[in-house]
Amino acid sequence: MKFYICSGSQENWETAFIKNIWGVKKRFKKLWDRLERGDILVFYVSSPINGFVGVGKIKDKFEQKDPLWPEEIKTKKVIWPYRFEFSIEFVLPKSEWKTKKVSLEGLKLSINAGLNPVKNLNDLKLLFKRMDETWDTKLFRLIEGFTEESKPKKVNLHEEIKEKLMELGEVEGYIVEKEYRLSDINERLDVIWKRMRYGNPTYVFEIQVGGNLHQALTKLKSAYSSWNSNLFLITTKDNVEKAKKLLSSSFYEIENHTRILTIEKFNEFYEIQKRSHNLKKELGLD
Repeated sequence: MKFYICSGSQENWETAFIKNIWGVKKRFKKLWDRLERGDILVFYVSSPINGFVGVGKIKDKFEQKDPLWPEEIKTKKVIWPYRFEFSIEFVLPKSEWKTKKVSLEGLKLSINAGLNPVKNLNDLKLLFKRMDETWDTKLFRLIEGFTEESKPKKVNLHEEIKEKLMELGEVEGYIVEKEYRLSDINERLDVIWKRMRYGNPTYVFEIQVGGNLHQALTKLKSAYSSWNSNLFLITTKDNVEKAKKLLSSSFYEIENHTRILTIEKFNEFYEIQKRSHNLKKELGLD
């Protein structure tokens, strides 16, 4: 679980609380990529309010191409395309924003953009206590017991491979996305690489460390049916034979279009590509 301060104008927040959607500009995509379901959001309204008005949690994230906020509608241009849906734990009625806002005064919390990661947990706890005292809420329960030591020290294997795939795709010049929506079966692919931003995925990757192989292959089959993509299943050595059996029976349609990589083989490839990229940079050949 991570913590973020979402900051924006009063006009934009009025729209956001109708849709329960917030968004960021393209330059913050890498930060947006790190957002996960359940991350805590604190809502800050800039001038003329200049204060915190509520708290929520991330539910889902997505890219949208349609104008949503007043400035976007007026200019007919999408300014904040990388969006996320949130649930509300508590938010002040608009009529009380000015009178019951919680001030940033005395807190070492940085607000420089529409989405700001919180690194100072001590001041975050002070903020939540201040909100509870002002609003008569029990929001502190959301972060109670969370300390620097309780932060995850190590990314799990599934997430580690996703991040490596993202990195490789960017190095190769592809447009990369993770948790890519499959609308026909209401699922998400782990990672995809595109040649063009608005084109179809050229390469599709599913990572299966544990869990349901059948589900992973179902998603790959859907990707092939929809976009004729190149399919990759990255899994453990123990799962290779199981995956081959499923591909030769239930998923025969994609048997000849799916490459199975063990985690060890993928990591070997990643290290080779990383060394090659670093050497090219060193020699000025990138």
